[in-house]
Amino acid sequence: MNSIERFSKYLIDHAETISKEITDYNLKKLEINLPEEIIQQSIKTNKAFLEFLGGTLNLSKETVAEKFIEWYKVRQANRREYQFSHEELASILKPYAETRLQLIEMMTKFSMEEGLSTEEVVFVNNRISYLLDLSITETMMEREMLANEENKRNQKMITELSSPIVPLAEDMAILPLIGEFDYERSDHIMTHVIPKISEHRIKNLIIDFSGIAMIDAEIAARIFNINKVLRLIGIETMLTGIRPELAVDVINTGVDFSKLNTYGTVQQAILANRN
Repeated sequence: MNSIERFSKYLIDHAETISKEITDYNLKKLEINLPEEIIQQSIKTNKAFLEFLGGTLNLSKETVAEKFIEWYKVRQANRREYQFSHEELASILKPYAETRLQLIEMMTKFSMEEGLSTEEVVFVNNRISYLLDLSITETMMEREMLANEENKRNQKMITELSSPIVPLAEDMAILPLIGEFDYERSDHIMTHVIPKISEHRIKNLIIDFSGIAMIDAEIAARIFNINKVLRLIGIETMLTGIRPELAVDVINTGVDFSKLNTYGTVQQAILANRN
């Protein structure tokens, strides 16, 4: 058994003791008190990391990277999620650099005690730093993915809330458009709102643009297509709330709105429908 193999065995055999020591060091640096459950989870995580380190010191950098990412994803999938405020999370992350340095100093001390050469000590410390960097990278990528998923859910909710069908009479409803009218919004209307309009047996739909800030060529084309689809399924549309500046925008797009039923206000559209 060579010196690296002996040190690997030492790490695995003493992983829990080292883990408790580094966790205690980290806790003393924190400005908040953590629940015992989180402390024990931290000890288990650190222990598993040291065992992984000890079990893979003989592997190449490329191979250990692949195995570490697999190991990391398995542990992340099985971990319990804890909710922290931004202040608490900042306090937890603040001593990371000191704790990392303390871990490397401990590993240097242990490796020298186990008789590793200077070159081997450097190798061990470089491997620790490499795995910690991989951990940070994977964590950041996971956080970004979760943030993107959350943003998509929020955007979907906003789109649904900003495209409501409001019944006005037995066969009439209004679709008020609020905010930015983009591809997601028009697609939502096509795939979700129009089927609901058919289900409610609506014959006349007022599309109100009072809450739309601007209309470009792309938006005008989408509006025109929505109108065509509604007419094909027997629903008469009336456009309202097109302010003078929006009217100028529409003319500049080159899309012909002259054949569409347009009214200055929702009230005018309702009155025209009654007549």
